[in-house]
Amino acid sequence: MQPSRIDLLKITQVKDVQLDRGQETVVGTLHLTVHHLIFNYSEEELWIPYPIIHTVERQPPSLQSGRHPLHIKCRDFMIITLSLLKDGETQDVFDSIQKLACVNSIEQLYAYAYQPRIPFTANNGWKIYDPIKEYQRMGVDKITNMWRFTPINQDYKYSPTYPRIMVVPSKISDNTLNYAAKYRSKARIPALSYMHWHNAATITRSSQPLVGFKQARSIQDEKLIEAVFSTNVPTGPNGETVYGSTAANLIVDARPMANAVGNVARGAGTENMDHYRMESAGGQVNKGALQRSGWLKHITMVIEGTMAIVKSVHVYNSHVLVHCSDGWDRTSQLVSLSELCLDPYYRTFEGFQVLIEKDWVSFGHKFEDRCGHLSNEKYFVNLAHSGGNAATNTIKDMQNKFYKSNYYQRETSPVFHQFLDCVYQLLCSHPTRFEFNEKMLVDLHYHVYSCQFGTFLFNSEAERSKYHPQDKTYSIWDYFNSDKDSFTNNLYDPMKDKDLVDDGGVLMPDATKVKYWSSLFKRDDDEVNGSIIYGTSPESSIITDSGTTI
Repeated sequence: MQPSRIDLLKITQVKDVQLDRGQETVVGTLHLTVHHLIFNYSEEELWIPYPIIHTVERQPPSLQSGRHPLHIKCRDFMIITLSLLKDGETQDVFDSIQKLACVNSIEQLYAYAYQPRIPFTANNGWKIYDPIKEYQRMGVDKITNMWRFTPINQDYKYSPTYPRIMVVPSKISDNTLNYAAKYRSKARIPALSYMHWHNAATITRSSQPLVGFKQARSIQDEKLIEAVFSTNVPTGPNGETVYGSTAANLIVDARPMANAVGNVARGAGTENMDHYRMESAGGQVNKGALQRSGWLKHITMVIEGTMAIVKSVHVYNSHVLVHCSDGWDRTSQLVSLSELCLDPYYRTFEGFQVLIEKDWVSFGHKFEDRCGHLSNEKYFVNLAHSGGNAATNTIKDMQNKFYKSNYYQRETSPVFHQFLDCVYQLLCSHPTRFEFNEKMLVDLHYHVYSCQFGTFLFNSEAERSKYHPQDKTYSIWDYFNSDKDSFTNNLYDPMKDKDLVDDGGVLMPDATKVKYWSSLFKRDDDEVNGSIIYGTSPESSIITDSGTTI
């Protein structure tokens, strides 16, 4: 990681600090700068950007050494303990880290100050994804006239969390879209994400329908989905659709059952399949299993859902509509992973960047909220209060932080991390089919939290356009593209994707071989996966991005 020149200004410096990180214990000097915690000792420097810090716990002094420890857990799974000699100095460091880490404005984040020491050789990162070019690559407006670009969201007023450029069926007017928007949460109507090169079958995505207890329906929404499902169906001599010529299409509701039922009470719910033509089948991706807390079980369920979508599109020539509650979490996971398996382009170095920009950034995954970039005071806990009221003070301290940042606590979730983990599983199963390597995935995980680049700071494309990060920050894609050799898979064989005798470039994910991503957890593979029983956790626990122990 290249630190910023502006970050070299020291705010706090403490000497004779002991650092313990597992098997290594060293003594050095601690520096707190504007954007980093830096520990300097004889052999190296350890740089930790504040957004990477997950929790800081000030513990009672050690009975053996008399030092005052600060236990720090990081989102990249590094765990360290800094032990200082003086009580007052320790409290000052604790308070300083909290103040520097807990910002309340996007423009206070590191990305807005970062300047690489060595200029990037690539500078096209902010333009890597051109939606018109990408959808035309799939065939929209070129191979088929069944789809069109709509300007309805040009100013982001139609759906503030959706892309500015959307693709919808040609036969559906913008007037119909205006009515359909009222039936989908946050006006996130069914919109095209992917059209398959093999058969023009599609993957569309949306938010949940606003059904409610009265089982409300929308004729416009039904017409929209019917139009989606008929885009690659043969027509008769008079232009009529021949419905019996295609397999059943699929609507994937990726919410846990409890969420779907609970949302009915708030006016939302699930599609009544009787109202949707083309023999659509309601496909629900193991809702009960999605509620389980086991990490591998989560990964397994996502991969199983991906497999169902890939088969539907490639083997059964079916259209698939995917949604969860709002269409920006599980929907992004399932849609992007399915496209990664279906289209060899997305497995190239450039294509993977385009995929993330399209289905995560542009379609409104809430990176700011899910990654907890702002207001995380609740993660600072002081257990070293002196006197008889230590427990009372600690509880009061934690209650204040809970009420102050309860919203952010509910919003944080390792959704993008799960996506990267699933990509890692695919890379392990198909090591010759990806141009990028595991290091790229590890660095993506690190930098989605480091806030060093402007790419993953916002909740929507509209927010990104408001803050103009392309003028004030660097794109993470310039970082990768400036050092492509370091992130290229040496085993990559693009010719395998052209072998129609084998799989024709389509990967079929295998959910039976998932394993813990040991290098991300900074563990040896044998240590994490050696004696594991499928679906259970290793003896040494691992802290996920959201703080859950697995």
